[in-house]
Amino acid sequence: MNFLHQHQVISKLNSFVFSFFFLFFLNLSAQDGDASKGQALFKTNCTACHALDSKLIGPPLKGIGDLRSEDYIFNQITNPAEWVKTNPDAKKVFEEYGKIPMTAFPQLTKDDVKNIIAYTKVGDEGVAPAADATAVVSTVIGQTDAEIPAQNSNWWWQPIVVLVLAGLVFFFARKKLSIIAIFFTIVLLLSAAYFLFAWLMQIGVDSGYKPVQPIEFSHKVHAGDNAIDCQYCHSSAKRSKTSGIPSADVCMNCHKFINEYKGEVYGGHDKAFFDGEIAKVQKAAGWDKSKFAYSDNGKSIEWVRIHNLPDFAYYNHSQHVTVAGLACQTCHGPVEGMHRVEQFSQLTMHWCLDCHKTTPVKLDENGYYKGTYEEFAKGHKGATVADMGGRECGKCHF
Repeated sequence: MNFLHQHQVISKLNSFVFSFFFLFFLNLSAQDGDASKGQALFKTNCTACHALDSKLIGPPLKGIGDLRSEDYIFNQITNPAEWVKTNPDAKKVFEEYGKIPMTAFPQLTKDDVKNIIAYTKVGDEGVAPAADATAVVSTVIGQTDAEIPAQNSNWWWQPIVVLVLAGLVFFFARKKLSIIAIFFTIVLLLSAAYFLFAWLMQIGVDSGYKPVQPIEFSHKVHAGDNAIDCQYCHSSAKRSKTSGIPSADVCMNCHKFINEYKGEVYGGHDKAFFDGEIAKVQKAAGWDKSKFAYSDNGKSIEWVRIHNLPDFAYYNHSQHVTVAGLACQTCHGPVEGMHRVEQFSQLTMHWCLDCHKTTPVKLDENGYYKGTYEEFAKGHKGATVADMGGRECGKCHF
């Protein structure tokens, strides 16, 4: 009897030691990842359905690396439909959460999954603050803040020049120097015409335009702090002429479950104010959070447009985003650092042409130039957009 009891104790001890070392080495493997990279991946791909500490559409993921193996998590993320069929634990979770199919992310690598696991272990508190958004966008655009020209900064001296020229004409006219008076009159008229034209050219150049919106929507909170990809909301930018304004239904992918603001307050407002702004979005979508269902009382949010090109100018977002591979910040500035978005660039023809003259075409990485244009591409290495017809009038005005 004593021998049997001793055997049971040793067996339990061995089981405990095995479990301890299993969790210990599993924990070590989770720490191999980069939590800061994992944070960006998590907030771009996972936050629509998962939170760290609470249930949403899917289970909470805080410390998931301690509960599931790395292979389990990798298969669940990259091929959930097949994984549910072959793994009993995955099938159990699938049934527990209403049999809602999980979106597959086959583009994520094992290193990406390690990074996500590392982030779920430490959370936002364990991730170092991101670099300043303005510095990031300067890297993207290729300019420092000092290199970005000020807009309309020297308009004040133009009327002074006109007044000085007028005074000279008056002075010489009184001296009865008619030829000189006529000469300076001509100079005055030409100068006045020049400065009038320069002033008229500033009409419609709205750099810095930052209107008040019907809902206090912060791009810094969404695109910056939570690292939501621009094209999650502006999904048509990569396949259409326009980038699109997201409907309230897109907002509700998250705000079905996020009813209160937990971020840093700003602008002199308190938490209650931002909770009210979230409620405005839910009301616009016709969402009744008490019933967890939609009603028929929804309506569109009337956002105030900021960026607006003239009707005679053609611009295609997909050509620049998908074909040219430009980052959104190239034209729109560091939106991930803006609480209220403003027009960052001039959006004038001169500004567009300057970009076309200096931006090289990616002939090697662009599928458009394969096949029919392959030989053409070989002889035009380093060609800019302007060299490829990017400054022809008919490209943008037709």
